Amino acid sequence: MTVYADVLVVVNYIINLLIILASGKILGIILSRKRACLSALLGAAGSLIIFLPYIGWWFQLFYKIFLSGAMAAAAFGCQSWKRLAKSLFVLLSVSFLFAGILLAVSYLIKPLNVLFYNGIVYFDISMLMLLATTTAAYFLLLLFERLLFSRTSEKKLYNVSVMVNGKTLAMKGLADTGCQLKEPFSGAPVIVCDKELASRIAPSEETRYRVIPCFTVTGQGALRGFRPDEVSISGENLQTRTSDVYIAASREPIHGEYQALLNPQLVDRG
Repeated sequence: MTVYADVLVVVNYIINLLIILASGKILGIILSRKRACLSALLGAAGSLIIFLPYIGWWFQLFYKIFLSGAMAAAAFGCQSWKRLAKSLFVLLSVSFLFAGILLAVSYLIKPLNVLFYNGIVYFDISMLMLLATTTAAYFLLLLFERLLFSRTSEKKLYNVSVMVNGKTLAMKGLADTGCQLKEPFSGAPVIVCDKELASRIAPSEETRYRVIPCFTVTGQGALRGFRPDEVSISGENLQTRTSDVYIAASREPIHGEYQALLNPQLVDRG
């Protein structure tokens, strides 16, 4: 079989990107587009090892784990070894599931020519077939994630009400152990809110704003946060009110079941 480098890279990039997006949903992480694309590009570039002379299975295994670790770090961040290990485990699990679903759907539609060499799979596949099979695999994975993880996710969702200058904004918040942001001077926990929602109640007084250092999956840098008059958080066996908190606008939109990420410190108080 003739292997074309451009087809190899493009196919792997698309597949990797869908795997990363599905992994992010399972992990409950809001992905930065740049980081997701960078991670997918790393995986696509790593597939070029298929052009090297045959290497032993042990090196293939080491290489795949190293490459997957680099992809997980690029997409989801590496603030702690525990978080990186969890991200890597989910990424590898989704990769295996994705590969199985992709092959099954492909053979049901039309038998394919597949080459497996140096731990890399090359599909002799048309662009139309690629779009059909990868889309089907992605939605099947989302269905799997919803059925398997929805009950766990519900336990982490809270009703959040933010009050600023007489205005009130209600939203759903997800308590995420990966969201440990705090305002550096006061040590107050931070709620990362969808940027469009945050703009609705953002105060005009500049004195209420603080720069919050940010080393999360949304990228390194800083978020601009403000102190509300009061935040009310309610959920299963929890009802709490506090003004010792900051609201930061996310860099990327947060849509879906929740519109904010909560520092677990806020719900652990209850």
